[in-house]
Amino acid sequence: MNTTIGNQSKYRERYNDHQFLSESVLDDDQEQEFFKQIRLRLKEVRKELKITQREFGESAGIDRRYVAKVECGSQNPSFKFLRSVSIRHKISLDWLLYGVGEKFVNAAERNYGDELVTFKRLLDKGSAEDIDVVIKMINKILN
Repeated sequence: MNTTIGNQSKYRERYNDHQFLSESVLDDDQEQEFFKQIRLRLKEVRKELKITQREFGESAGIDRRYVAKVECGSQNPSFKFLRSVSIRHKISLDWLLYGVGEKFVNAAERNYGDELVTFKRLLDKGSAEDIDVVIKMINKILN
């Protein structure tokens, strides 16, 4: 029982002074600012990931035109879109929605997705020579 009360207390502390979460209902101006901040964070993370609007949308199962409309402000992002982007790119929903906490989620190895599962399988089954080649390619990309 104490863990629930403790978690609620930590939640309240974390968001107590937050501009939007401290309000029970947002007026039109506050709601407009709330979505503007989400749009800015979406664009920031897309640029940080160095991907196009098309790639960003496709990664979340959304058309590029939708991403463009969200970024320019002619459409508010749906929760489905935000959730998909969050899962696909390991972006914290706390950060994406409210700008609090860490931008990216530190996920356990089993949660990284199919690409890393395939990569892990390669490392598990590959010869020392294969692994050496892959590591050299990765180092070349990163440097």
